[in-house]
Amino acid sequence: QDSLQKSTTNYAKIFRQQEQSLQDNAPIPVFVLVGQSNMVGHGILSEIDESTGQEKNATLKWLATNVPDQFGMLLEDDGDLYHSVAINHDDGASVRWERIGKPIRSKQKQPMQNAKWKTRQDVLVACNSRSVDDLSPHTTDHGKLQAGFCAGDPGQEGQQVGPELGFGWAIGDALSTNESGNQSKALLLKIACGGKSLAVDFRPPSSGGEVGTFYTSMIAMINNTLADIGNIYPNEVGRSFQLAGFAWHQGRNDGCDDKMAKEYETNLANLIRDVRKDLYAPNLPFAVAATGMVGFTEQSERRKEVIEAELDVSKYPEFEGNVVSVDTRPFARDPSPASPTDFIYHWNSNAESYWLIGQNLGRSIMNIILERQRAEDQTVVVV
Repeated sequence: QDSLQKSTTNYAKIFRQQEQSLQDNAPIPVFVLVGQSNMVGHGILSEIDESTGQEKNATLKWLATNVPDQFGMLLEDDGDLYHSVAINHDDGASVRWERIGKPIRSKQKQPMQNAKWKTRQDVLVACNSRSVDDLSPHTTDHGKLQAGFCAGDPGQEGQQVGPELGFGWAIGDALSTNESGNQSKALLLKIACGGKSLAVDFRPPSSGGEVGTFYTSMIAMINNTLADIGNIYPNEVGRSFQLAGFAWHQGRNDGCDDKMAKEYETNLANLIRDVRKDLYAPNLPFAVAATGMVGFTEQSERRKEVIEAELDVSKYPEFEGNVVSVDTRPFARDPSPASPTDFIYHWNSNAESYWLIGQNLGRSIMNIILERQRAEDQTVVVV
């Protein structure tokens, strides 16, 4: 993780060489995030444990409060945050809430109320927040990156978080500020739907048989969103958008069936090839997150086969330097009470797990782009 972070800190330089300023209508990079329920995102933002009256472990609010060095920046620094201060009286101790002007940086647990999540002005987000059977090829929600936005199933808006948050922060931090002093922008286009397989629902054309209806809808949704970008984001009228990366987090459903599991690697390789072909982006960087929610103790042979496929596909000679596999097994966390729930198929609703998946997907794609730029910089042209 450290090497990925270091290698992407100067990512904005890649775009600086292609632009003189934001006023020159430089392309805004677009990153597509696709998958099933764990790309939808089911990490808990905030939930009180009824037995203790305290915030449950590993919700995003718990992380921001208890691990501020890593997650405190997610809270809005607007003076509307509060922390508890003990007051000693002759008749006993009480607690008052004291206003603070910035996120708490102490490592001590300090309960917080009225916490607001920071909005990243430099990361735009569009997604398809709809029922699992809705194949409409259009995004429904459009805005800017904030915890809880474009995550969770319909009816869970503002309550859950997925990989988009860590991904967006990794992208935004890597782009950083360009030389003109303006903040570079990026767009996350998230297309995810729970309970869908690669073998059937997202089946790519090159795998033969009937093309998956969600594959067809995905391609149409990407094209339609980019074609309608001026209406979706009026403030960006006149700006062009350029596909910059594709992140994939899916696989649980295929791990439920022997045949699906055995053909997963072939289908995944075909997905990468076909997406690039159908989007006219032959060199589009890909990052694949393994379905490692059980960690290294997975006992199901089918699920282990899917994980191995997700990790091995990036080793294909044709994918060298343009596809990266992210081993997510180290991001698995123990169930409740260490995590908000014991829903292991949803990473036990642990917000840290979802953050790490997204963060590492984003950094991996950034690393592909940076390595390409380094290779171009080292090319010697003989006249």
